[in-house]
Amino acid sequence: MAVFMLRLAHGEDTVVEADAAGRTATGEIVLERTDRHGRSERVRTYRADTVTAVYRRGPAEGGPYRWIPQPPDGTWWCY
Repeated sequence: MAVFMLRLAHGEDTVVEADAAGRTATGEIVLERTDRHGRSERVRTYRADTVTAVYRRGPAEGGPYRWIPQPPDGTWWCY
């Protein structure tokens, strides 16, 4: 399980626990969990125009945990 922070266009941040986050080809941000049988299910989907940035909580290189920014465009998955 990972922790993701999404910066929303209306000025709020939201923190979500999920197994993975990704940006689809259409720009949507999706958050997924995997059930005990290994099947992924979407927990939440955000339209492209509602999210301005995505971060994953993780260790910095040789340092403490911090919010690591994810790519602002293109298709990607983060676990």
